[in-house]
Amino acid sequence: MSASTCFEYGGYHFFPLRRFTNGEGDFFALSKRLERDPALGLSDYKDRQKFPYSYDEFYKVTTNPNYDIFCCVENGKIYVPATHELFIYHNPSDYRKREQRIIKNRLLINTKNQTFNMQEIDNRRFMFNPKTGILLLGSQLPPSRKIRGSHAEDLSNAGIYCGYDDYVRGWVGVGKDYPHGVIHFAPNVDDRNTELYNRAFDTLEMFAQNGAEAETVVRALGKRWEQPLFSILSDLEQKPSIYEQLKQKPAVNNAQPKQPSKKKEAVI
Repeated sequence: MSASTCFEYGGYHFFPLRRFTNGEGDFFALSKRLERDPALGLSDYKDRQKFPYSYDEFYKVTTNPNYDIFCCVENGKIYVPATHELFIYHNPSDYRKREQRIIKNRLLINTKNQTFNMQEIDNRRFMFNPKTGILLLGSQLPPSRKIRGSHAEDLSNAGIYCGYDDYVRGWVGVGKDYPHGVIHFAPNVDDRNTELYNRAFDTLEMFAQNGAEAETVVRALGKRWEQPLFSILSDLEQKPSIYEQLKQKPAVNNAQPKQPSKKKEAVI
């Protein structure tokens, strides 16, 4: 099974996110970033159990048993399986989003913990839940006029069978007719539908943080069929995307450290 395919456990859907890194510390350091989740209730302690949790059974159904951290599709939180229950995991304070490589097959991305480059996407359906930060990219489609499949099929093929209307849907890609990329909402987003319009706006901000450019074309939003992204996100040209920030090398500080003042020396 693909690592981008969800698996169901205890009434929830999860997908493998990543392994622990060396910089996250030893068992003691990791344990300080764990938190119980009574609302989830995946525990073998009877007083807070909503489902009879088992560490071994969890790893039997996972689509990647080599991973340590998993994302829950229903709430967007990340979890670590422990001996007696499933714990929420809080990233270290210096955690930087990991880059998710774009592959041709269906792909699930947790945009709260991962970044990607929209410029690497050719022609794909997308579904994004602004509340959870979960992005689903359909499989790469060949350059033909025939449309294959649907958003609903993408969701079910990913192992998710609920919450369809929670996702903003459309197409995204970069090609010769759209060298800066195009984000096409489907169905069209009517600006009289305030709730949907706000979620579409959040979707554009997400893409702007992950490689969308000022000249990226936005389709089917509001009363205009096509418009550049910078006309919607006015500060886009001034702020580098998260993807660009991750690619930037930290500046080397050649300044000599300042000597502590006599006042500070006295305090020390």
